[in-house]
Amino acid sequence: MKLYSQFEQDLAYRYSMWLKGYQLHSLGPYPCAVVSSNRDSKILVEVMQIKSLETERAIHQIEMDAGYYFISIPIQDQAVGIYLFHDATNYPIVPGGDWVTFFGK
Repeated sequence: MKLYSQFEQDLAYRYSMWLKGYQLHSLGPYPCAVVSSNRDSKILVEVMQIKSLETERAIHQIEMDAGYYFISIPIQDQAVGIYLFHDATNYPIVPGGDWVTFFGK
């Protein structure tokens, strides 16, 4: 939440949706998503628009430094970026795929 607060002024919420084929894990204070071998697995994602190139670059660097990788996937006929983790085997699964419900607000 601290990082969200840092960039909040440059983020515009667009929509939330369930994304099939992914699984959510807990890294403790942060979630990580991975591609799932179970096509019925799903995660709740929030699609945000980043309004500043500087903020986009800063977020990207933070995610890369934390061990995530970036891919672009089609969502509602648009290319949307998502940060994924390579291997979350040793981290607990977030039941239901909803980080806010799991971690609490």
